Amino acid sequence: MMFGHDPHPADIRQQDIDEAEEQLRRLQSTLADHEERLAEIVGTGEGERGYVRATAASDGQVIAVVLDPRAVKDGSRALSEQILLAVQRARQDALRQADALLQEALREALPGTTIDLEALQRQARSLLD
Repeated sequence: MMFGHDPHPADIRQQDIDEAEEQLRRLQSTLADHEERLAEIVGTGEGERGYVRATAASDGQVIAVVLDPRAVKDGSRALSEQILLAVQRARQDALRQADALLQEALREALPGTTIDLEALQRQARSLLD
């Protein structure tokens, strides 16, 4: 497996390429199987006092914000802070669930392999920059 290190191009054998291609096919198949579950993820979050509740999808889209009538009694500034907090927590919850699902998919597709998702995300971001 080629994850976890950066081999010199001269050290890569055809067998390594074939194995990487097979792992990629398994990973793509497993991710496709999990795509529906990913779309169903809903994160939830609340403001400090529980008067504001929010839900968010795994892509970060806010699905709903529900206000208890008591939430408006604290004033507009406090209300806006509680809405932002609830939305932030909902998005974090959805992201946590999506990361767990991705880890599960990776374990299924690449058994016995440990992949550092944070490092992989950093590499992907650096490629996009």
